[in-house]
This record gives sequence, structure tokens and C-alpha cells, in this order.
Amino acid sequence: MNYQDYKHVIPIQIRFIDIDRLDHVNNACFLSYFELGRVKYFNQVLNKHINWNDSGFVIARTEINHITPIYLLDELYCFTKIINIGTKSITIKNSLVKKVGDEFQEAANGIGILVAMDYLNKVSIDMPIKWRQAIEEFEK
Repeated sequence: MNYQDYKHVIPIQIRFIDIDRLDHVNNACFLSYFELGRVKYFNQVLNKHINWNDSGFVIARTEINHITPIYLLDELYCFTKIINIGTKSITIKNSLVKKVGDEFQEAANGIGILVAMDYLNKVSIDMPIKWRQAIEEFEK
């Protein structure tokens, strides 16, 4: 994984409740970690361009690749980037990376397809130009 491709990264706090009977983070938590990365990304990149009460995104699809277990005491980070902007949707990529000694090891990665929505009328919308421009500017 080339971490230089990602401009957005946040630390993830692993909670005791996230741990399952096998002493690692339960797979259901991975989507929550991706969500934290996505929300922080949107807050940084799009917040001044979106009134979240009126419009935003809904998830149409998610996909996760589990690579290696994550444990309670791991130092974990979520890397986030938009890898495709369509007419009405975006594809977002997340990578969960743990620090092992002096190195970083990818524990999981995934993609999400999010559809731009008018929340008030409950319909999909074309990706607003301001959203597209803000994402492209951030990612370049």
C-alpha cells in the first residue's frame, strides 16, 4: 500500500466493546471505523459546501477485505480517499492500518459507493459541481 496516495488519515480508538471472543476486533466494527474516516473526510473537505440537513450521501454498496486481525492494544489508523466521482455517486476507499514496531501494516481495506441525495425529497441527485470541485481539489 502506498500511503502517500492518501491525504486523509485519522487515528482510530479501539474500544473494549469492539473485541470478540477471539480477542480481536469483531468484523462488524470495521464498517464503523470506515464511517469515522468518511465522516471526518467529509467534514474536512465538503463541510462548507453541504447543508447536511438538506443533502448529502447514502451508502449504496460496501465491500471489505480482511487482511490481518486487529487487537485491542493496536495503534490503528483509517486512511480515506475518493477514488472515483461519477454523475450521481462517488467511490470511497478506506484502509485500516496498524503500527507494528516502526512499520505500518494494512489490516483491512474496503470501498464504499455513496449516492448523492436530496434528503428532503428522498431522491438521488447529480453530484453538485461544488462537491466535485472540492473533492478534486483535495485529492490532487
